[in-house]
Amino acid sequence: MDDYGRLALAVAVVAAVAGTSGGAAAWGWQQQPLAPCMYIFGDSLVDNGNNNDILSLARANYRPYGIDFHEGPPGRFTNGRTMVDFLSDMLRLRPPLLPPYATARPEDLPRGVNFASGGSGILSETGNNLGGHYPLSEQVEHFRAAVSDMGNTSEFRGNATKVAAHLGRCIFFVGMGSNDYLNNYFMPNYYDSARRYSPRDYAALLLQGYSAQLTQLYGLGARKFVVAGVGLIGCIPYELARMNDDNRPSSGPSNQSAVATEDIAISIGIGGGGGIGISIGKGGGRSPSMPSPYKDGDGRNGNGNGNANPAPDAAGGCNETINSAIDIYNKGLLAMVKRFNNGGPQQLRGAKFVFLDTVQSGKDLTANAAAHGFTVLNRGCCGVGRNNGQITCLPLQRPCDDRSKYMYWDAFHPTEAVHRIYASKAFSSNSTAEVYPINVSQLAAI
Repeated sequence: MDDYGRLALAVAVVAAVAGTSGGAAAWGWQQQPLAPCMYIFGDSLVDNGNNNDILSLARANYRPYGIDFHEGPPGRFTNGRTMVDFLSDMLRLRPPLLPPYATARPEDLPRGVNFASGGSGILSETGNNLGGHYPLSEQVEHFRAAVSDMGNTSEFRGNATKVAAHLGRCIFFVGMGSNDYLNNYFMPNYYDSARRYSPRDYAALLLQGYSAQLTQLYGLGARKFVVAGVGLIGCIPYELARMNDDNRPSSGPSNQSAVATEDIAISIGIGGGGGIGISIGKGGGRSPSMPSPYKDGDGRNGNGNGNANPAPDAAGGCNETINSAIDIYNKGLLAMVKRFNNGGPQQLRGAKFVFLDTVQSGKDLTANAAAHGFTVLNRGCCGVGRNNGQITCLPLQRPCDDRSKYMYWDAFHPTEAVHRIYASKAFSSNSTAEVYPINVSQLAAI
């Protein structure tokens, strides 16, 4: 082979290697991001440390939280990365992990920041039982301050038009609502919202506030919205642990008192808030005479890996009172997204909204759990009591050995493995039952 032939072969090899993401990384080349930035608003499902240094029970800055996260200090309410961490990577943001607003530097702002806060809700009073947190309205105000600071960076030099053009290409992920139910509406000993509103009226109240805050974000430059619905939080380990022998949700003053004063459960599941559970009551809360609605595959109720467990909804053991209320809210949220996309309020002209149906994605995940390697569907990898859900993961507690087999990390939040699947569905699913009307990758391309 002559020199020209060797040169042609070398060029062909380089082109072939560069055609793969691994090859691009190996050669030090980097693909262009699909979106220049992403901003995150939400609760403990996506909080990455904003609550770390405030007086709050809704914190996850202690081990074993983050046991599989090696890129920084703990603060995420799971064992590793969250859904938005995976999404930012799929969008090719580099570095992919966005900083929490609490520790962000001015130079971080143009690439994206996480404003989410564990325990937060749409209503400002939601989560007050947990202590300090940042409700959606405060998160939006934090973003307002960030936009102002961004304009003063060297990249924009006070050019408001340039800032607006930049933000118009960013992805704005917003996931709220779970805490408004678990740490408000369904906590009658602390809040009076259930006495004041029917489930339908309460959903309308939440959606009115949600719409107002999304409009605020629009006014600050947001145009591409990803709005996550609330998942089946009536099926999380915390709720399963509260079910009575007949698979009905615990109810009545005596049971409510036990939950409020003995378990002090700081909660949130798929789609929302969360925190730390503390036992101060008799033997840690619920009566040990109330067995789990499921039989553990290996006969244990601890942290062993166990065998396959039945899906909660398949066994009929979920708290359907909560799930019914969530269904009303999610249907209203989807209707709001459709209204915005179909030329709704004039002040949102030019915006595009994507709705993530966490319920449908969750049902599909549960139905195909074995294909994803999940064998434990109804209890947390780390926690105490029935379903590892009566008290959430405690400091320095030993979690399960194989997190990849568990759908839930603690009493309320999914494992990293589940977060990864949810992110993949949000980014590339072609099912309008899961993402409507388009997926996140398509939204980024607009």
